[in-house]
Amino acid sequence: MARRRALAAYDAKRDFTRTPEPKGGGETAGNSFVVQKHWARRTHYDFRIELDGVLLSWAVTKTPSLDPAVKRLAVRTENHPIAYGGFEGLIPTGEYGGGAVMIWDRGTWAPQGDPHEGLEKGSLKVELNGERMKGGWALVRLKQEATRENWLLIKEKDELAAPDDADAFEALETSAATGRTRAEIEAGAPPKRESASTVDPRAEAKASSAFIPPMLCETRDSPLEGDDWLHELKYDGYRLQAHCAGREVCLFTREGHDWTKRFPAVERGLQKLDLHAVLDGEAVVFDENGLSSFAKLVASLETGGRHVFYVAFDILREGGRDLRTLLLTERKARLEAALPKVDGAAVRVSPWFLGGGPEIFAKVAAAGGEGIISKKAASAYKSGRSPQWVKVKAVARADVVIVGYSPSEKRPLASLLAAVEEGGRLRYAGRIGTGYTADTLARLRAALDPIRRDGPPEMDIAVKPHPQPVWVEPRHRAEVAFTGWTGDGQLRHARYLGLREDTAPPKPRRASVAKAAPEPAAPALLRRITHGERVMFPKTGMTKLQVAEYYLGAAPLIAPHLDGRPVSFLRAPEGLGEETFFQRHILLGMKRGVGRAPDPAGTHKDYITLVGEEGLITAAQFGVIELHAWGARLPNLNCPDRVVFDLDPDESLPFSTVRAAAFELRDVLASLDLKSFAMATGGKGVHVIAPLSGEQSWDVIEAFASGVARGLAKAAPERYVAVMSKAKRGGKIFIDWLRNQRSATAIMPWSLRARDTATIAAPVTWESLKALKNAATPQSLAQGPDPWTGFFELKQSLSKAAIDYLRRYATEK
Repeated sequence: MARRRALAAYDAKRDFTRTPEPKGGGETAGNSFVVQKHWARRTHYDFRIELDGVLLSWAVTKTPSLDPAVKRLAVRTENHPIAYGGFEGLIPTGEYGGGAVMIWDRGTWAPQGDPHEGLEKGSLKVELNGERMKGGWALVRLKQEATRENWLLIKEKDELAAPDDADAFEALETSAATGRTRAEIEAGAPPKRESASTVDPRAEAKASSAFIPPMLCETRDSPLEGDDWLHELKYDGYRLQAHCAGREVCLFTREGHDWTKRFPAVERGLQKLDLHAVLDGEAVVFDENGLSSFAKLVASLETGGRHVFYVAFDILREGGRDLRTLLLTERKARLEAALPKVDGAAVRVSPWFLGGGPEIFAKVAAAGGEGIISKKAASAYKSGRSPQWVKVKAVARADVVIVGYSPSEKRPLASLLAAVEEGGRLRYAGRIGTGYTADTLARLRAALDPIRRDGPPEMDIAVKPHPQPVWVEPRHRAEVAFTGWTGDGQLRHARYLGLREDTAPPKPRRASVAKAAPEPAAPALLRRITHGERVMFPKTGMTKLQVAEYYLGAAPLIAPHLDGRPVSFLRAPEGLGEETFFQRHILLGMKRGVGRAPDPAGTHKDYITLVGEEGLITAAQFGVIELHAWGARLPNLNCPDRVVFDLDPDESLPFSTVRAAAFELRDVLASLDLKSFAMATGGKGVHVIAPLSGEQSWDVIEAFASGVARGLAKAAPERYVAVMSKAKRGGKIFIDWLRNQRSATAIMPWSLRARDTATIAAPVTWESLKALKNAATPQSLAQGPDPWTGFFELKQSLSKAAIDYLRRYATEK
C-alpha cells in the first residue's frame, strides 16, 4: 500500500489502456538507476534512481555534462515504478508525455551519506556506475517554486570528470539497452541487443565493468621508514585484475588481456566466493619454503594451471561502487572483509604491515624473498606509475626481450640472447646461460625457430656476441635473475626463470620512416597515437610514434617530477621542420592524464598538470617535444620545492668550462648546507638543482638564487655573469637564476629537447659529469636506475648562512 501511495501521482496522470508504460511491478535491485531520453513536447532526459521501492525522478533539461562547471537544471517529477527502468518505447500522441522514450543509460548507484537526509536537505550526492555516467554526481536543490521543485545535476570533480567538454555526451544517440535509434524505436524495430527488461542491470554493470589500467610501482634501492607507509611482500608472479560478478569471473593481465582460461584454479576459487567486486592481485605458485616462484608458475601454466593461488592486495570496486578514491587502509579493510580466511584457499589476502620498512625488508631478504612493496597508507588508487607505491628488491631481476639464441650440437640451444629497453630503443645485454630444463629448451626452440631472421633486430650492440648466433624477431619477453651488470652493460650470470606472456615486447625502431607507416605499437597506450609515421626530428628521422615510445619508456623516471607540478609544452605538431610554439593552458581534447592547476595569483587560466604514462602519451599525441615545469607543486604553488641554476655558456666556450662551473656552484651550495644534483640539458648547458622542503616562499628562494648568482659573478667576473644581457655574456657563463620566479619554468628532467639530434635533458651523477665530454647527445645516460637517488627524500630549507648570503648579494647590480 505504501508503494502504491508513493506512485499515486504517476497512476493519476496515465491511461494504462492507451499507454504502454508499466503500471507497476518490476524486480527491485535496491540500487538501480536509469536515464531515459524522452522526445516529448520538449526533449529532455529523465534521471531516475531507485530508493524505497520506487524510482525517484527528475527531468533534466539538457544532456548531462561531464564538466563540473556545467550545471544542468533537473526538475523533480513524480515517482515511477521500478518496472519503468526497463521501459523503452513510444507513448501515444495526446497521452501524458507523448513521444519516444529511449534507455540512454542504466546501471547502479551508491549514496554518499544518508540519501534520505540528502533529499531532505536538498543535497544528494551519488556514485554512479552506468554505461555512460560514472563516478561522483550531485543533485542540489534550488529555492523551491510554487509549482515545481528545481534541482541542479552536477558532475563531481573526480578522475572521470571532463572539464571543458560539456558536450561529451551529445553524440550518443542510441539506446544503452537495445542499440536502437529514436527512429527505430518509433518504428517498433526489434532490439539490436538484449532488452533491458530481461537483464538485471546490477549484475550486468558489474560483469561488464571495464578493465582498469593498474597502479604501478617505482623502484628504489633501500626500504622506506615511517608509519605513513605500509609494506607487503613482493610476489614473483603474474599481476591479475579479477572482475567478479557472482559466478561470472574475468581475469585480466596488467595490459588488459583476458587470461581467465589460463588460470582455471583461480577462476574456480573466485566463483566459490560469489563476489561482486574488482580485485587487484598476483597469481603465484609457492615453493617448498613458502616463497613465490616465477619458474614454478610458468611450469604450472604449461600443465593446466594447477596449484596456482591468487593473492589479492587491493579492491577497486565493490557492489557497484568505485572504491579507488578511498584511502588504501580503508580499501585493505574492505578487502579483508570481502575475502574469508580459509587455510589452503585458492584466493587469499596479501598480509601487510604498517611501518617498520627496514626491519621487514631485512627479514624478507634473509628468508630468500624477492623484496617488498611499500605503499602510502593514505593513498588513493591511481592508474599508472606512482611514487606512492615503491618496490625494493632483495635480488636482482630483469624483464628482457629475447633477440636470438646460441646454437648447440647437443641441445636445442645453448643460451638465449637478451636485450633491454632504453630510451625507446633496444640494447643488446648479453646471454642467458642457465636455468633451463630439457623440456624448456625444446619449447623455446620451437617458439623461436618460426621467427628467425637474417640479421639482428634494430638495436644498439656495444658488445657483439660470439660465436655467430641465430637472430630472431623481438617478440618474446623473459624474466631473468642475475648478479649485476658488467662494466659494458651486460647481464652478469643471468639465469632464465621463464617467459613473460603478460606483457608485450616493444615494436622495433624503424631504420627508415619513408617506406611505411609504423604498425600499431604493442602497449595499449601507444594505440592512441595517430599519424605515428610523422617525422618529428627531420635530421634523425625520429617519428611521432617514437617520441611517444620514448616518453612511455622514460615514464618511471619522469613521473615523480610530474606529480602535481604545472607544466608548459614546447609543441611541434607537424615536426621541428614546421612551426613550434609554447603552450601553458589546456586545450579542448586534452583529457587523459591531464589535470588542472589553478593559478595561485588568480590572474590566469588554469595551468596544465600531467599524470604518469597517460599524461605523457597525451602530450606526445599533441606533438609535444619539450616539457618545462614549475619549481612548485600542488597543493602549495606558493612555495617552491627546488631551486634551479641554469649554466648558460657563451657559444665560444667549451663544455669543459661549463662542467667546471657546475662543480664550483655545487661546492658553493654545499657550503650553505644544500645538497645539489646535476643535469646535462641536451646542449652545452648544465642545470644544478637543489631539492627543497617546500616551506619557504618564492620571494625568499628567488632572492637566494639571485644572491648566489651575483655572488659568483662578483667573485669571478671573468667567468660569470648574473644578468641576461647578451652584450655582457661574451666568453662567460650566464648563471640564470630567473627560473626561480613564480610561474617561471625550467626544462624537466628526462624531457626531449627540440634539437636536430633529439637529445634529452639527462640527470647525471656528479661522478658521471666528470667524464662527460659533451652534453649535446646524452641519450646514453638514460639507462639503469635513476642517477638522482634520494632526490625526492631530501627535504632542505635555507639555513641562516644561506639567508645571510642572499642578503649580501641579492640586491647588487
